Amino acid sequence: MRIFLAFILSLSTLIAFPSFSAWQLDNKESSLTFVSIKKGTVAENHHFKKISGTLTDSGKVDINIDLSSIDSKIAVRDGRMTEFLFETTKYSQASFNAQLEYSEVEGILVGTSKRLSVKGSLNLHGQQQGIVFDILVARLSESKMIVTTLQPAVIKAADFSLVKGINKLKALAKLPSIAYTVPVSFVLTFKK
Repeated sequence: MRIFLAFILSLSTLIAFPSFSAWQLDNKESSLTFVSIKKGTVAENHHFKKISGTLTDSGKVDINIDLSSIDSKIAVRDGRMTEFLFETTKYSQASFNAQLEYSEVEGILVGTSKRLSVKGSLNLHGQQQGIVFDILVARLSESKMIVTTLQPAVIKAADFSLVKGINKLKALAKLPSIAYTVPVSFVLTFKK
């Protein structure tokens, strides 16, 4: 009877957690940032407080960004960005999806790192575009790795139907300009 109960318990655990071997993104130890430029010369950092994701043992990468978690250090601006730029009532999340050669990641030894180029798809504001990230993957332990951009990826507002929202922000803040292109960087911690 005990063996049967142990089998049922093991089976229910496998069913409840189908991605048991997947790497899970640790939101508390991760950061996704972008820099905006206003008035031609004033640069400001922004980040998202809520990101999640997985890397499966088949090499599938799924990263999700809660756009309402934008943090620019100014509450009024955060509210305007969620309402007029990201339009979070319609588009609550952005996502990045890619397929890696998993053996390249799994082959990184503890205490070493490897440069990779990851081509995937960014879904933002109802638009989907191909994007390439040059990254460094560092294996800290058997169950922890850090993935960081080697250089920022440049995101163009026009590619994601965000120009109208930027123009609205510019008008509300009475600014002469806000750049339509932003560099995006990240440091992501994954754990097993």
